[in-house]
Amino acid sequence: MLRALEGEFVVYDGHGWLVKGFQHKPGWLVAYPRYDLVNRRKMERREIERLQSSHESWWDCLKLRLPLIPLDRVSKPFTGLNTPVLRLLSYLLDFDEEDMEVTGSYLVDPHDAGDVDIVLYGADESTVERLEALVSRGVLKRAGLWHSLREYYTKHVGRVDLDLYLALKARTLLHLSVNGVVVNLRPYRYRSGWHKCVDRVVKRASVRGVIELRDRATPILPARRRAFIGGEEVVFETHKELYAELPPGVYYVEGEIEYRESGVYIVADRGRVWAKGGYE
Repeated sequence: MLRALEGEFVVYDGHGWLVKGFQHKPGWLVAYPRYDLVNRRKMERREIERLQSSHESWWDCLKLRLPLIPLDRVSKPFTGLNTPVLRLLSYLLDFDEEDMEVTGSYLVDPHDAGDVDIVLYGADESTVERLEALVSRGVLKRAGLWHSLREYYTKHVGRVDLDLYLALKARTLLHLSVNGVVVNLRPYRYRSGWHKCVDRVVKRASVRGVIELRDRATPILPARRRAFIGGEEVVFETHKELYAELPPGVYYVEGEIEYRESGVYIVADRGRVWAKGGYE
């Protein structure tokens, strides 16, 4: 089943693409190229940029040029993972295996992948409560320091400072060791996306400044929390696990501000977040 949701792995024109967001131009899918399926490898940055730019077009709903691939030519690989890891997580979280999908490098070459990325579609607060309980009881353990450092230097340099990153990983619910296998979880609140404009962006602008997050962190994506910037209350929204787990506190943010029909949103996903002051 094609969900048209964040993190979903789809196949188009011999490449593996990762779906972005939950709203898509009718007849198209917003997705980013990541894998060369013919040679079973992750593409290099220049290859990604070249392929991505060749598929970019303007979508007025989001006021962005985005890579769009034709919906009627997209297929899905087998995304289940018939291993004890997925079955164990399904049992422990009381989560339907049909709503758990493996994504990322494991689908391209499981022998070379250093970890397993799993998206949980239709996650809610009960999912978070179960994760918290399992980690606190030691049933599930957090991934080790070596894994966190490798992830930081290969993926997150420039997006967040190292001290803040390690503090986040010390309390994370999303990067876990399950029977010796490192699993990256992405709990997503929806079960399917929309092929229409759901929340139109009226105006978009770059933003940088100090922001205060007051609400408790939530790992359910897209994560939305009350925030204050320049004395104005806005919504801090992210599709990144990295920013979803930011504890309440004060941060320096470089990103975008989106004036949507539903409200004003600070989005740092294409920018960075730096620790500004203390956080809880």
